[in-house]
Amino acid sequence: MNFVKPVLFFSLFGFLFLAGCQKELVSKKEQKSAVRQPRLVLTIVVDQMLPDHFTRYSHLYEGGLARLLNQGAVFSDAHHDHGHTVTGAGHATIASGCYPSVNGIVGNNWYNRDLQEAIYCCEDREAPLLGYPDENIREGRSPRNLLVSTLGDWLKAASAESKVFGVARKDRASIFSTGKNADGAYWYNSKDGKLITSEYYTDRYPEWVERFNESGMVDQYFESGWHKVLAAEAIYELAREDEFPAEGEGHSTFPHLLNKKSESPDKAYYSALEVTPFGEELVLEFAKEAVRHEQLGMDEIPDILFVGFSAADAIGHRYGPFSQEALDYYIRLDRYLGDFFDFLDTEIGKDRYIVMLSSDHGVLPLPEDLIRQGIPAKRISDKERWMILRQIQEDVAAEFNLEKKLILSQEAAGIYLNYAAADKQGVSREAFEEKMTKRILEIESIENVFSKEDLMQKQDGGSTFLGKYQRSFHPERSGDLMIQGKKYHLVKTAYGTSHGSPYEYDTHIPLIFLGPGIKPATHTGKVRTVDIAPTIAEFLGLKPHKKIDGESLLPLLINP
Repeated sequence: MNFVKPVLFFSLFGFLFLAGCQKELVSKKEQKSAVRQPRLVLTIVVDQMLPDHFTRYSHLYEGGLARLLNQGAVFSDAHHDHGHTVTGAGHATIASGCYPSVNGIVGNNWYNRDLQEAIYCCEDREAPLLGYPDENIREGRSPRNLLVSTLGDWLKAASAESKVFGVARKDRASIFSTGKNADGAYWYNSKDGKLITSEYYTDRYPEWVERFNESGMVDQYFESGWHKVLAAEAIYELAREDEFPAEGEGHSTFPHLLNKKSESPDKAYYSALEVTPFGEELVLEFAKEAVRHEQLGMDEIPDILFVGFSAADAIGHRYGPFSQEALDYYIRLDRYLGDFFDFLDTEIGKDRYIVMLSSDHGVLPLPEDLIRQGIPAKRISDKERWMILRQIQEDVAAEFNLEKKLILSQEAAGIYLNYAAADKQGVSREAFEEKMTKRILEIESIENVFSKEDLMQKQDGGSTFLGKYQRSFHPERSGDLMIQGKKYHLVKTAYGTSHGSPYEYDTHIPLIFLGPGIKPATHTGKVRTVDIAPTIAEFLGLKPHKKIDGESLLPLLINP
């Protein structure tokens, strides 16, 4: 063991309870001594999960979600504290303990001014997909765009023998959650149903991965499709009615058949599978194989396994977070996790692993559902918003005698301005930016517009929302203006819903820790997702490579 000195190992992790100690509170050093070193740290992120998914349906859970609720340390007021709440930014924040302004993952996409095009957050043209030589180079994937190290990197730096693996449906989930030095990061390929990786990690697939992909497990749902897992129809009345006009375009009620377009599994089937709970079952079966064949948690040297549940996001986007589809998903996830925890209990030992569960962002309920509850929500179509912005560009261009394309791109809650057009006509950038800001603020669905000058200040002037957008802003990657939409206003097509705002429905997420030495309790104080990585790091006796934004919650977890 080379990641801590033997003397420190026993002082930090050896269950050295002090006999006869009469103090009500123990010192930080004594708190650490109450922690037993885990063989495995299991980090779970359920994409788009809300705290309501625990509280509304808790009486239905009997498996893994029930164990987390009943035996874990639950933080009921946990939040992402940045303004643009999306998957890439959320996973990078949880893994690094740093805000997007520091970790660099400001969104799922951003505009690259040098390339003059939008790029994907984990795009890497020098890391092609492994086993897909004909794939476009833009499909290459790696964590190189991440500007900081992560929990997994801290562990690998301290202990070369430790292993870090991750698996999720989404590539960005697995990639950012495992960090730059992971032993393996895998994600689902919707074109052929395989779990894949890139050449950043390895030059050949392990035999166990190849066997898993050739097993045909992914095809087992083709004939059966997605039916309600419970027969009692009254249970589904806890959610919204099954048929609701604003749900996904096309067929939006149970059952959801997966074999409508072909006689055997094909690309259409593998794509449709992404919007079902079955992808999570597949991911967990893959995770079991990783534990077995990579020997995760099988010795005294701690390892990290990340599991990302991305189907929750796809289902929520299409049907809404309180649909019958979402309810059925969480009932199934509870069972899947229960089975997986039982597997870890047998393979590793119930008292030799810890679990962290959280979410990368929340979501806005369907606006139409909110309206009938008396909440002033509104849906604005993408086309309508773009038509307004196009008119603004034309008006400003005419006023200053500029070319008409004044907005280069809209990404990561930002607008990238064509300052070169203003420079060419001798119009000051300040006047150009001021005019664009004024006109954008006239749009009914816009609450505020923050300039780069606002965002680069170290103080937020007492504005909660400016502070959130400052923590989402990176000067080289973010837009020149950042846009705060109005609360409960959704810019989207006529169906489904989305996220990305600084409001509570998008920032408030579940956070639970479970494992030996962690006291079951409910903590009501506000905490942040940047606190997750330093908490686990202190549990393992690790130190971040440099100053981070989060603070360890370990004293709350183990304080007797």
